[in-house]
Amino acid sequence: MKVIILGILSVVILASGFSLPTLADDSGSITITMTGINEISIELDKTSWDIGDVATNAVIETTPPIQWCTLTVTGNSDVNTLIEGKDAKWVDDPAAYEWTLSYDGSNGEHIYGLWFRISGDTTRGPNEDGYVPITKTQSEFWPYPDNGSPLEPDDTKQFGLSLMTPTYFYGSREMQTQVTISAVAA
Repeated sequence: MKVIILGILSVVILASGFSLPTLADDSGSITITMTGINEISIELDKTSWDIGDVATNAVIETTPPIQWCTLTVTGNSDVNTLIEGKDAKWVDDPAAYEWTLSYDGSNGEHIYGLWFRISGDTTRGPNEDGYVPITKTQSEFWPYPDNGSPLEPDDTKQFGLSLMTPTYFYGSREMQTQVTISAVAA
């Protein structure tokens, strides 16, 4: 008999627990306010260029020359892009030997030139061929002054690189450099 009374009492307690919210006369709500952040993001489909052995005073271009790499805006904001190069260092002992990156794209003893060209653009550069020197000072990649508009989400730009080796360098040393392309909010 005790078991039956406890069982009936349990059922009544459970049933009233589920029905209590339906007896409430008032309710409340929560308002959530948020603002999406600007995501600044780009992606390059190529991140290395293995040239192999090079001679002095040689010009080497990516293949294809101006459509070798594709930059894509992967964020949700319009961006301006910048480019910057570095001195090339000897892989085995970076502190012992380097090629200096030229300030104007030219070359010399232990000085190399590095250039970029954006596909479809022949209006830039000192030689009017569209090639622009890459220097150790950050400069415009796209857009550039007086021409072009910021890149929008999902926009792409194809480009290529051109390397002019030093007129003299120590041979048999693997050299490595880095080019950085960055994005800022437009």
